[in-house]
Amino acid sequence: MTGADPEDCCRGAHTASQQGEFTQATVWDACRDGIQEAIETQLDDEQAPPVIIDGLPTIGKTRHATETAFDLDVPAAILTHRYETRDVHLNLAAEHQKAVVEVPTLDRDCPTRRGDHGSGWAERINDYRSRGASPTYLHYYLQDVLPCMQDGDCPYLARWDAVEAADVIVGGPAHTALDRVVDDRVVIFDEDPGTAYRTEFDANQLSTAISTFLSKNDDLPIDNHFGLIGAATNEGMEAIRDAIRDELSDNTSIARPTKAVDDDDGHAEAPTAVLTMLELGGPIIGDTAPTEYDWDDQLREEAGLDYVELPDGSQVVYDHAESRVVIRRPPTLDAARAVVGLDGTPVEELWRGRLGVDEIVSWRVLCDDCRARYLRDVIGYEFVQTTSYVKPYSSGEYVNRRGDFGVIEAVANRHDTTPGVITTKSAAERLFEEPPSEPFIDIERVTDRIADVKHYGALRSSNDFTGTEVGVVLGSPHPGDRPLQITAALEGYTAVRGDEGKGTDLDYGIPERPFLRHYREHKIAQAVLRFGRTTAATVYIHTGVLPEWLSEMVTVGPEAVTIEERSEGQRGVIRALLDEGPGTAAEIANREGVSIGEKQTRDWLKRLRSEGYVSRDDSQPYTWGANGLADAPHTAHVRLPELE
Repeated sequence: MTGADPEDCCRGAHTASQQGEFTQATVWDACRDGIQEAIETQLDDEQAPPVIIDGLPTIGKTRHATETAFDLDVPAAILTHRYETRDVHLNLAAEHQKAVVEVPTLDRDCPTRRGDHGSGWAERINDYRSRGASPTYLHYYLQDVLPCMQDGDCPYLARWDAVEAADVIVGGPAHTALDRVVDDRVVIFDEDPGTAYRTEFDANQLSTAISTFLSKNDDLPIDNHFGLIGAATNEGMEAIRDAIRDELSDNTSIARPTKAVDDDDGHAEAPTAVLTMLELGGPIIGDTAPTEYDWDDQLREEAGLDYVELPDGSQVVYDHAESRVVIRRPPTLDAARAVVGLDGTPVEELWRGRLGVDEIVSWRVLCDDCRARYLRDVIGYEFVQTTSYVKPYSSGEYVNRRGDFGVIEAVANRHDTTPGVITTKSAAERLFEEPPSEPFIDIERVTDRIADVKHYGALRSSNDFTGTEVGVVLGSPHPGDRPLQITAALEGYTAVRGDEGKGTDLDYGIPERPFLRHYREHKIAQAVLRFGRTTAATVYIHTGVLPEWLSEMVTVGPEAVTIEERSEGQRGVIRALLDEGPGTAAEIANREGVSIGEKQTRDWLKRLRSEGYVSRDDSQPYTWGANGLADAPHTAHVRLPELE
């Protein structure tokens, strides 16, 4: 909805012009109207493509999705990963008169999986699930022995009748594999389905699953992984290849859960892996590929990956470097009445591939200018960027404990509060769990100043920091080249890191850098907007990579921030003053743990005095004492800008 008139720059501005003011209420109305229009467009035109509502995490997408679902004259399904978000939808539904039912899950509805019949049974169910067996299949296949099936149907099965009859159902993305969840319903994805439709085998799992399947299947002419590779690469074994194809392609889906239940090393997707290896056997072995196979030479030669789409629609990437197979089996949404995705930071390429649709369109609720207006002027966000460095923290290898602790303590002091902290999982472990490799670094001192720590991977749709007025985002996420390249390959792209580009200039040769943005900049934006949400918040962003639209909203940049890390000797002096009290420079320099001489100690005490943390008397020689030193950032001196 873009036009020449400034009022038509986006849906939010248009709604505001109609209502006479640009407020939180008008932006929320624009989001609700967008969801409703996206659904109505598809209900009126069966050829209309699915729609993504591109709306910031703060504009009430979850509430509007529930309200819209209950206003429809047709059944609806709301699908989201997190149980927490499902509960929000269910609680909101209580305000309406129509029936709402949560799609049953093993975690919540199966006593065996919950451990009511002992940990052994719970672990057994978990093992079957990890090998691809569906919950419904498990209950019927094992009904004679499952404890939860001995006095009638398990509650997991009993709930399904209510699901099929309900006006609105709430479940997870994986439930789209079931026709009774999506057929003849409006399907609303609250955030993108992510990896819900992916299965991965590492080298050992791949070989074991394939060999187990082949050895147990008497209808196939080979019985192990090596025999399969031989058949795939030997031009004289065409009859064997055809026999395998015929046997494995005789079902709508190649996956066969029986094999996962019957065999200790079996997997439901083993047949899919077999057919994949058959089709890609040539390039996997090397240069002896039969001429009838076709693959993307650029993808294989430049990225070391192969891609194939199998007869049942599953898509597979083979990783030469790690002998890993990634299988994606997108849902079939043809029978859905409409499909709408809600996403604060959408990438159309990912949505299209994950949902298995040829076309998808994105509707933005707010343009970049209106995003800034909404976040800064309406909600009251202030963003402080404390560094220009990327600070790649996914591995934890480059975590800077001194600088990071200094920033956290300085923020806590400035705002006289305990901020929330978001970083990568590895960085959180490195910072707050591993013993420091340097002396006089006090982890507990820092954790006492923090309200809570979350990591990027657990944030999407999370409300844990709602209302938190001050937050710190430490470092940037990046999964590494291989996961990004595999994700790109599934969408038909060859991603190769440029020879010179790194940090903020990192480039994989794909216009607009959609996959890098998804893994890095978008996750940072999601993290930043976890704080406050509907109330004002000040967020300190300790990384140099932000989405362009967010970087333009930064109130104060890194040029106004100084971070001077304290050396071991300096930290030793601080510790000596706190533990043993006042003293002259000579006395302090001679205390245990102080590794610098008297002159350096005196110079450092002068510096601490200028920072306002140390006092001295008028005696000769001076006696130095702590003066607020207990509250000073002990690993770095950090100067933060004054905010209005």
